[in-house]
Amino acid sequence: MTSSPKIGRPALLGAVLLATTWGQTPGCASDSKSGPQGGSSGATSAGHGGTAGTIGSAATGGRYATGGAVATGGSIGERPDASAGDDSAEVGPSNDALAAGFITWTYQDTPMGLFMPAPIGKPLPVVMYLHACQNDPLYEGFWIISALNAIEPCAVFLPTAPPGIDYACADWGGTYDSALRPNMINALAELDRLIGQYGFDTKRQYLYGESMGGEGVYRLLVDYPTRFAGAVAAAGYTLDTGAGEMAETPLWIFHGSEDSINPVENDRAIYQSILDAGGTQVRYTEYPGLDHVPAIEQARTEPGLLQWLLSQHRD
Repeated sequence: MTSSPKIGRPALLGAVLLATTWGQTPGCASDSKSGPQGGSSGATSAGHGGTAGTIGSAATGGRYATGGAVATGGSIGERPDASAGDDSAEVGPSNDALAAGFITWTYQDTPMGLFMPAPIGKPLPVVMYLHACQNDPLYEGFWIISALNAIEPCAVFLPTAPPGIDYACADWGGTYDSALRPNMINALAELDRLIGQYGFDTKRQYLYGESMGGEGVYRLLVDYPTRFAGAVAAAGYTLDTGAGEMAETPLWIFHGSEDSINPVENDRAIYQSILDAGGTQVRYTEYPGLDHVPAIEQARTEPGLLQWLLSQHRD
């Protein structure tokens, strides 16, 4: 596979990120490509058709919960108990795993996780969450599981992307690559197998990616423009390319105006390019004054975000 790094990736990025106080760091970095569509003097949230308005304040006082608080720790994706949940299978989950609960296994020596709610008598929607750099989301208390299932029963697939040796924090790959990276190929292979095994609703496959996971979301929307019913990219990075394909999928983009890891100009540019390509299903929310991690955390509590995501359907 031939791939290229993000333009201008700092050579010491990985060491810098691991030296921060974020715990398991959700970072990835690049220089901006040209073409931010003008500066943002205040927070805007652009909805369908690009109509801008003031974004609502994010919910405070805790994460989403179903009958109790969700364990979130003090940083994005930080596992409350790193010793828990290590009883992984060597291969994919068996048919016995159809019962409600959280299971882990390995595929191509890569850890995978799946949350299954109780059966509801019809095919379940499925969300594939693409994690950020140096992140380990393989535990049942991970925020997005409870957040989604507080809205409706939903399967949540948590693939992982082991760090590569060439370019730090680009382990899902992105629009800067000439082909899909092995981690993404593995994730898609397992998603396909899970859909076939458990009969998930193929018209309700969703993506949620944070930081480097957002980069993976952009790439998948380019390569599979009619597969996913909806997608969220928080503080990600993309080249200003593939807008026509991205326009085929409902997409909500989030970024902080002061992002020091992935420059906001890149998301401003791709948002405008999707609009210019005729996209009417794209939203863009920019948080004024927020850096990389705070913007990701703010997006997690954005009012109506996950309701919007789960309301999308393919014909």
